[in-house]
Amino acid sequence: MLQFKQIIIYIMIIGAAQALQLAVVLFRKKENHIANKVLAITMLLFAIDLAASVLFETGDILKVPHLMALNSTLPYVYGPNIFVYVLLLTRNEKIFRPVYFLNYIPFVLVHIYGLFFFYFQPQSFYENLLTPYPDVPWHFAMIGNLIPVSGLIYTFLTLREAIKYNNRIKDSFSNIDRINLRWLMYFVIGSAAIWLIVIMAYATNFIYGEELRANILIYIGMAVFIFLIGYRSLRQPEVVLMETDELQQKPSKDKSESYKRSGLSDQLAADALKKLNDIMKNERPYLKNELNLSELASIINISTHNLSEIINTKLNQNFYDFINKYRVEEVKRLIEEDKSGKFSLLGLGYEAGFSSKTAFYSAFKKVTGITPAQYRSSARKEKVA
Repeated sequence: MLQFKQIIIYIMIIGAAQALQLAVVLFRKKENHIANKVLAITMLLFAIDLAASVLFETGDILKVPHLMALNSTLPYVYGPNIFVYVLLLTRNEKIFRPVYFLNYIPFVLVHIYGLFFFYFQPQSFYENLLTPYPDVPWHFAMIGNLIPVSGLIYTFLTLREAIKYNNRIKDSFSNIDRINLRWLMYFVIGSAAIWLIVIMAYATNFIYGEELRANILIYIGMAVFIFLIGYRSLRQPEVVLMETDELQQKPSKDKSESYKRSGLSDQLAADALKKLNDIMKNERPYLKNELNLSELASIINISTHNLSEIINTKLNQNFYDFINKYRVEEVKRLIEEDKSGKFSLLGLGYEAGFSSKTAFYSAFKKVTGITPAQYRSSARKEKVA
């Protein structure tokens, strides 16, 4: 048991050191500067929280009892910080908007509460908190019990923002490989996993009692999360977030309402749709792998908003799927022309306008229901027959 406890302490110490190192690196990064500063502060708070948890494990926390407040206050910062980080990153904002400070009201209120009920208590009060079933007022316990609620709320808000951004870029770009979303999704899913561990730990404590010390899982999960962030940051190129007029505008809560006010009549939409189909067929702009909504709208000579409306409402597609459907048809044509099979499938995908293997294979499977290899095989069989 003692050996296991030592292992846990070492994990926390290494996690704290890793978080501190990441904070320094993020503070010094010039790209996505404001967003990285918010993430750096989060890493610094993780380091402080893990260091305090080591003091809990060793029993030295009673030497600095005020640090016990970290358990019930810092979690009210983690959710808002991660949410604001994602907002700053996906909206490519250069300043920290004053409205973002509203997310930290619960954190401030908890500290105000601490001034009256925690920070100036006798030593016996703090010793009582370390017992399995501490005798504390209901309002004191409520602050700790509301932590998972805060986590759930901000996990939902963060996931929603990441999904909204993913939808926005697919309405404006035909290739999203340069828009580096992997880091964002790893980070969002990882933080959601931490909050899931928090909920499980709280549920375990409620059902089986605090003798199991399920809270230790939270700090182990936090340390592992930091390790993974550190590993990904070494391999991960800087997050690239493309900017267009469409992405810089605030997305409408209801596209249909926005389109009703666009002034695009049915006749104009029909004419523009015919012109769009003619251009896609004859000029084949989809062969340019960096084609975006703004460029295609310029070719057709309509606004990006109207083109987006036509693709969304008349074709029931987003821009990304619309363009890649043409690219898939181009690949099918190239496969049928390549009778000897001397060209690689991926090479044909690149020739058709795709910019990565992943984008090519996923789009082909989505449009045709089969893989490019299966299509080539069936095309050869048809020729033989």
